[in-house]
Amino acid sequence: MDKLDLLSKSTIKIHCDNNTSGTGFFFNFDIGAGNHVPTIITNRHVMENVGDIKLTFSLNDYFSSSQRIVEKHEINYTNVQQQVVYHSDPEVDLCAIKIVPIIQFQFDSKKEFQITHLDMRNIPSDEELENLRFVEDIVMVGYPNGLSDVKNNLPIFRRGSTATHPGVDFEGKPECIIDMTVTPGSSGSPVFIHNSNGFMDKKGTINMSERLIFLGVNKAVYTMSTLGEIIEIPSPTRFVTNSNIGINLGIIVKAKAIKDIEQQIIEEIKTLNL
Repeated sequence: MDKLDLLSKSTIKIHCDNNTSGTGFFFNFDIGAGNHVPTIITNRHVMENVGDIKLTFSLNDYFSSSQRIVEKHEINYTNVQQQVVYHSDPEVDLCAIKIVPIIQFQFDSKKEFQITHLDMRNIPSDEELENLRFVEDIVMVGYPNGLSDVKNNLPIFRRGSTATHPGVDFEGKPECIIDMTVTPGSSGSPVFIHNSNGFMDKKGTINMSERLIFLGVNKAVYTMSTLGEIIEIPSPTRFVTNSNIGINLGIIVKAKAIKDIEQQIIEEIKTLNL
């Protein structure tokens, strides 16, 4: 299957009980001995002060259905804070929602959720990022303005480019800037460097293969106030009324920040096994 087609199954819309929504994507953490912890990665600000969330899973692929009908299963995930692992640095806008009970339900009920997950093997090394060019083509997968193909339970893809070098930590933080319109509901959307028809590397060598690199997670957007001041605000999870003007620059938490959450989950499991 095409890589972008697979990514269409990597995200899920998170409906929160405080009347907000955001994007999450499936990520498996390897905890050794052939075991893993399935999670949904999203932004810290999406999940803070949330009690319950609603998730809708597809039970079949659109193209595998002779009638082109997608069957869905809705899950209300209650007391969700018990399952949330926030990044240990409060300045890093990331968290993971453990979904072990949901996956166990899938197996017990013999349902087949249409899920594509990422894992630590998808996180690029610093060297790999440093060898990229300053400006690279990117795609974001998620639910801008809360929009999705509700009938077929599919996300929205958007294209843009990097605006700062992917291998440089912007302002010394594990972040980079992208040139793309970021709107409410995009919080938590995974962002990938993608070239379908070949690419040129930093040395000018042309490679004709398809390339997909997990860059990071959208967290915020730069806006300009009516006084001309540039302001960073969290990518909103619902429509709000303000007089700020978007300048089409989004802020991405780099994928490498997920490594900290992995260590937190491993340490948590070690503690439980004592």
